[in-house]
Amino acid sequence: MKTRRWKTAVAAFVAVFTAASLVSCSGQSSSTASSDASSAVSGSSDSQEQSGTEGVGPYDLSNLNEPGTIPVLKEKVPLEILIVQDTNIEDLETNEFTKRLEENVNLDLSFEYLPAGSDAKQKFAIMISSGETLPDVLIGTLLSAVEAYSYGSQGYFLPLNDLVQEVGNYSKAYFESEAGEAIMQYVYSPDGNIYGIPRICEDIGNDFFHRMWINKTWLDALNLEMPTTTDEFHDVLEAFKTQDPNGNGKADEIPLVGSSDGWRQNIWQTLSYPFLYLNNEFDYLQVGEDGKLTVSFIQPEFRDALEYMNQLCTEGLLDPLSFTQKQTEFKQLLENEEVQIIGCIPAGSTSVYQTTSKRKEDLTHVPPLTGPDGACYAAYTASSLPEIGGFITKDCADPVAAYAMFDYMYERETAISARWGVKDVDWKEPDEDAVGLYENLGYEPCIQHINYIWGTLQNHHWGEVHPTLRTYDMISGQVWDGNPYDYNYTIAQAIPDYMDKYPEDVVLRLIYTQEEADSIAEFLANRDTMLSETVASFITGAHSLSEWDNFVSDMNALGLEDFLSVAQTAYDRMQQNG
Repeated sequence: MKTRRWKTAVAAFVAVFTAASLVSCSGQSSSTASSDASSAVSGSSDSQEQSGTEGVGPYDLSNLNEPGTIPVLKEKVPLEILIVQDTNIEDLETNEFTKRLEENVNLDLSFEYLPAGSDAKQKFAIMISSGETLPDVLIGTLLSAVEAYSYGSQGYFLPLNDLVQEVGNYSKAYFESEAGEAIMQYVYSPDGNIYGIPRICEDIGNDFFHRMWINKTWLDALNLEMPTTTDEFHDVLEAFKTQDPNGNGKADEIPLVGSSDGWRQNIWQTLSYPFLYLNNEFDYLQVGEDGKLTVSFIQPEFRDALEYMNQLCTEGLLDPLSFTQKQTEFKQLLENEEVQIIGCIPAGSTSVYQTTSKRKEDLTHVPPLTGPDGACYAAYTASSLPEIGGFITKDCADPVAAYAMFDYMYERETAISARWGVKDVDWKEPDEDAVGLYENLGYEPCIQHINYIWGTLQNHHWGEVHPTLRTYDMISGQVWDGNPYDYNYTIAQAIPDYMDKYPEDVVLRLIYTQEEADSIAEFLANRDTMLSETVASFITGAHSLSEWDNFVSDMNALGLEDFLSVAQTAYDRMQQNG
């Protein structure tokens, strides 16, 4: 993979409700709380130079064994964990991952549960505001970075800087590595403290996600080559529509169809990349040669993309159901019992099909298409960007033991077990003749599945919601089971064609101040609705593209220019600090 300069870009927002609850329990005035929130996301270099650890420690390390020793602790320590309820886990008290931590760290774990979904954050805020004693640790990615800082700076979470240095073994080694140093700017709070330990889940298959899948059986039946350009793609779809590739004598083929809500099944986003780098995952932001930000959806190349898709729709090659049907209806089309009727779909993977589906056996990936002006892009994100997965609360009786648990979660076999379950039960070391999924990219096999339990009801891991260090070589080192239709295998075959097809400067995350976030919140709340509705109307012909200028004007009236001004300020600030 080419080395690229990539910027980081997603707004950090704090819900009004959360901010209010923090103020009420901290005794701060609203002006002070607002100042803290703005400081929390400003990322100023001055504040980052503060150590922020005054009054914490010193810690009693006498219960620690030598680094690398099992168990980590000499004497057993009880810890209570606050965690979001997961209906795919049978019982955390008897869970095999719980047993692993208890045995290898020397812990006695108990659990208190938060409700699933958005209610978890609300319940935690109520626990704070009511003044109740908190469990020793909070596990999960329910808090944003700014919320973690707000709680931490008010003393509800302990700063972990000293614990990283004094207790850390596996985590410390990673943080001091080249890869770790690259992500630490997203781990430190603006006051220089580490209030939460990151959850690192690298996955090359998630780095390049807007993929299309085409019916190779139909290509072969009609003696057609894989399309490489948008013009060739049009001609293939036309052949699918008119030449009866399923051979039933009926005009029942659907050349191209997607859904409105499935994973990467949005057709207009996927088909925009042969025309321009859409960057739909990160506010559609583009960086000009002068360093000025704009958005992709007002560019003439995006209008060209809509014109192309309008042609497909007008000619009956793109099913307009793509803009209204949900994934449930989409799957029914894909699994049509009588005969194969699907020519091409956008989807993150072929997992949209049933595991035993025969229909997906017709499919192969479409490499990124080249547009009329030579553009050929693939959407890119960075799965290596961390989420914060674990916090030690102010009421923790033994912070050393709590951090020792977090640290052990970074141990390699523990990180593997956190995703794939128990060694020699759910996975094992690869056989000598094993073939890795990503050997085509140089990754050696390291994990061979025995019982693939991810996403099922199980009692062998915690759903990987906690601090962990799942590196690229793990997910890429899974052993291929020989099934050419396994969705992980088909992703692995697709990835080499999608890599390195993105601009040198890609905005991936911007950090806004609270004032900035408040000023653009209404625009961001309304933008996607206006964009998706207008784009669908242009493509289906409900509105003519002669109304393009009106669309741009409507976006400006919604607040686009103000949004770009705020985004530019945040971008420039990160450039100066970065």
